[in-house]
Amino acid sequence: MRRALAIAAVLLIGLLLGRLTAPDSSPAPHPDPPGPTSLKSGGVGTDYAHSREGAIAAAAGYQQAFADTAILHPAELRERVEAVATPAYAPQLLEANRPGARRLAEGTLGTGLAAKIPTAYFGVPVFYGLESYTPRRAVVGTWGFTVVGNATTAEPGAYFGTSRLVLVWAQGRWRIAATRAAFGPTPRLLTPRRGGEGFELVDLIEGMRPYASAP
Repeated sequence: MRRALAIAAVLLIGLLLGRLTAPDSSPAPHPDPPGPTSLKSGGVGTDYAHSREGAIAAAAGYQQAFADTAILHPAELRERVEAVATPAYAPQLLEANRPGARRLAEGTLGTGLAAKIPTAYFGVPVFYGLESYTPRRAVVGTWGFTVVGNATTAEPGAYFGTSRLVLVWAQGRWRIAATRAAFGPTPRLLTPRRGGEGFELVDLIEGMRPYASAP
């Protein structure tokens, strides 16, 4: 499973949380929401504001879109990549993610899904940083974790990691122009744990929904 998760940044981290402190002490009284709105492409929300906040929210939403069982279907993976990446970077991003997605689909996670076993595949960021921003280019770094597993055959486990996304404003939206990811740093587990406790996670989150990002 660890090898299967060693894939591109978009599959490593999910939704970004928190707020970015604005440099102006007198923000506009009615700032544009970062997004996304109802506009979708390839099953991914893509209508993010052309702003610092919009770029951060786009990085969050795009990563969340790939921490999802939908990407185990090759056609869906391609659609999502083409929706969020630049035309120049999309082939590279697809080739980087395709082997890992295929291994997940053909492994315990995929066979469990085919058998309709409740499955967990989601990302949770803990920190983010806006490394640089111009109206044409933004660089967002994150640290967080992704949880993968199911209710019976693959006990859910968390994979901590960092990511760095380069976004450019192209064709009327923020698009991924480059990604980089690495595992760790991983904190030591201090919560008392019983054997097999991870299986309870899938039952716990049944019917729940993830928080939306609002930088």
